[in-house]
Formats: sequence, structure tokens, C-alpha cells
Amino acid sequence: MQILKKNKKSSKRGALILHQFAPTELSVSGSPPCLKLETFLRMTKIPYQNDYRLKFSKKGKMPWIEFNGQEIADSNFCIQFLKREFKVDIDSHLNSTEKAMSHSVRTMLEENTYWALVYCRWLSAFGAEYRRRVFTKKFGHLVFPLKHLIARHITKRIKRDLWGHGMGRHSEQELYGIAQRDLLAVSEILGQKKFLFGDKPCLADVALFAFIAASAWDLPESPFDELIKTKAQNLHTHAQRMKELYYPDWDEIISRNATSS
Repeated sequence: MQILKKNKKSSKRGALILHQFAPTELSVSGSPPCLKLETFLRMTKIPYQNDYRLKFSKKGKMPWIEFNGQEIADSNFCIQFLKREFKVDIDSHLNSTEKAMSHSVRTMLEENTYWALVYCRWLSAFGAEYRRRVFTKKFGHLVFPLKHLIARHITKRIKRDLWGHGMGRHSEQELYGIAQRDLLAVSEILGQKKFLFGDKPCLADVALFAFIAASAWDLPESPFDELIKTKAQNLHTHAQRMKELYYPDWDEIISRNATSS
């Protein structure tokens, strides 16, 4: 895996470019979709280069990929493209019922639980330290009025997105209650198994790992962190297992990004 420098172009034919957010101080990514896609690439051993330059897709989304002149946005569309292009399938060992359950788990985490994380990170007191780290790193060089305007713009957009989805119409405790029920359901499915459906990971395992790493690990002492330390400890064990399998360079990635930023 390589990282593109700021003055490099990302159009070399045959190179797969993964556009995503840069690592945080505590996780390879604070974005579940970005970490899911990168983990899929590592699981399938597809060579790629990271581009952390905050260049959004034409849909205004992260992550997205470039490959041989094609641009694909949205992590799930990217994975569908990669499965076809590289003839890979990490769900091939699942039966039809397990595939349906895998899809349901992933969709719940990405379309429901995810919004509680967005609230926690950007609007709650639990995310204050995260916001401080992000704003200091990205906008610390700007004068105060401009930094304040950027922070206010981001907060306004997050509130708008949450309200439009519907999750933003709930109280904070109701949001965390929704997330807890979701994660406890996944914890029940996992049980004492290595992975959700046995001894081999599937795409739902990737989505689960990405969510835990971007929530509990990246937001210490948050409700997500508390949950995996108490009622759902198997989710923490599962995430650690995925990390050891596919990110032996986890600490190195975080350290390298901190040094280069």
C-alpha cells in the first residue's frame, strides 16, 4: 500500500486509487465506510494506493476509487465493482441464509447505527476531544474567525443530515439506545464464534470491524466504548482479531500520518 503525495497525480493506468479520509490519532480511519473498503482491499489482496487529499467524488462522498479511468463512489458500489473486476468474493463460503443475514447486519450498521455515531462524534460532549483533534489538525493554521465559521458550517450540515435521515429527531439517549440495541443484536449473532458465521470473515465482519474501530476505539469513554467493555465484549475481541489479521501495520499507519501532518 502506498500513499500519494500532495503534488502527485492519481491517473496512472492499472493503479487502483483509494480516496479516503486520513487516519486519526487513534484509528486507521474515523470513517466506517472508508475503513470497510480498505479492509476489503486488504482481505482480497488487491493492490491499491491511498489518497488522503480530501478530494471528494462527484457524488460528494468518501470513499471512492479510481481505476483505469473509471471513478466509482460509495463503498458498497466500489466493492461490487471490485468483485466483478478482480473476480473476488469474500462471502463465497456463506449459504443463502447466511448471505441474507450478512446483508441485513451490514445494512443495519451502515444505515441505522451509523447515525448514532455521527451524532456522538460531531454533536455530543463525548465527541468534544475528537472534534478538537480534527479541527486542530485540519484548520489549526487558520485565524480564529475562519476556524469558527468552518466549525459552525460543519455542525449545521451534520444537524441537517441527521434531521433529514430522521435519527436527528430523537433525543441523545434515544439515539444511544437505538445503537445499543443494534450492537447487542450483532453481539448475539457473533456469540463465541471467531467471526459472525464461523471461522472465516465475510463482508458483514468487515463492516462490523470498521464500525467498532471508528466508534469505540476512536471515541474513548463514549457509549460505544462503554458497551464493548461491558455488555458486548465479544465485539471488541472480534475487532482485535480483524485488526491483527489485516492490519499488522496499524500503529505504523497512525504514527506515519501523525508525523507527516
